[in-house]
Amino acid sequence: MKLKKLLEINQMCEERKAPFDIQESFEYESSKGELFNILDMDIVYLVRAFKLLDKKSKINKWASGQSGNSTISLTFISDQLTSLSKELKEYTHNGD
Repeated sequence: MKLKKLLEINQMCEERKAPFDIQESFEYESSKGELFNILDMDIVYLVRAFKLLDKKSKINKWASGQSGNSTISLTFISDQLTSLSKELKEYTHNGD
């Protein structure tokens, strides 16, 4: 189900209009370089995209020394790469 439809359902249930900034178009660039309005994204795809962005953010914080811990084990890096690899394989095999 598309996020736009879920927001419409939420508005009906809450009996109030969604905030303006939620209704605005916001484009997300997929790993394939395609741009999508997040409101037109399927909720499953949106969650997957959010998870990937969160992981990238954590890795970027670590790489720039913002995490507060300058030492990180190779196991952590390996785990992150393995997880990303699995998600990408799942993504490409499911035809999303």
